[in-house]
Amino acid sequence: MLVDFHVHLYDEAGYGEALAETAKNLGVDRLCIAGGESQYGLAPNAEVRRQADLYPELYVPFAHVSLGEDTAATVERLKRVGFEGLCVWSPPAPYDDESFFPVYEAAAALTMPILFHTGYLPPTPLDRAKRVRSANMRPVYLDTLARYFPRLSIVGVGLGSPWCEEAAEALRYHANVFFDLSGDVLRRKGAEFFGGLLRPAHGAPWNEDSGGNLWGRVVFGSAVRHEEIASVERDYQRIFRSLALNQQDIEAVMGQTATRLLSLSAGA
Repeated sequence: MLVDFHVHLYDEAGYGEALAETAKNLGVDRLCIAGGESQYGLAPNAEVRRQADLYPELYVPFAHVSLGEDTAATVERLKRVGFEGLCVWSPPAPYDDESFFPVYEAAAALTMPILFHTGYLPPTPLDRAKRVRSANMRPVYLDTLARYFPRLSIVGVGLGSPWCEEAAEALRYHANVFFDLSGDVLRRKGAEFFGGLLRPAHGAPWNEDSGGNLWGRVVFGSAVRHEEIASVERDYQRIFRSLALNQQDIEAVMGQTATRLLSLSAGA
């Protein structure tokens, strides 16, 4: 099963239909779709839910929530109307600010994975008014969340670029942390870079989970327009070939891990 864990639904007429056609042509079995804020051209949650109803065997709906504004009750309502996961970005404080904990607690209790934007966001004219700070989205803050919410499935994006080392350490020490390699990180960094970061570590007796196979917690995510998904998939495959990853690891990245996170059946 091929699963794209990080797909943007744009606020354009016919975009959901075009995305579905692209997925069919590429052989993508499931796509986790999410909208978001208008300054990025993304669709509202209501449209995400509508598209999931139109393509129930293809789309897995994720709801955008605004940390600092939305509450645990918001998360519970979103689950009731059929959302399977959440996505967050641009928090008004670092991700591990305690004021956000009720949202995380609700998501953990409802088994809703959260997709966290980690790293830089593209600039917009509204950044100052919205007080956007990329530093609030450093992957090191996911370390705190993994410690405090061990039942929460935490998925960061783009290996936290430019803080990739922080992201890799969060992967190494927390079994409930995952990352995709979306954005342009695959093109800016060579295979040797990823091979080094995600190589099993040795000699860390204080943590029996250290040194595991980190590729088992990397998921395929494109985070691009539908016309570019094929190009991102080729970037993943290029890295796999360069590192001579075994087939088991490749299958985990391209769908098996996501299938488990989303509790999808193999034939879904």
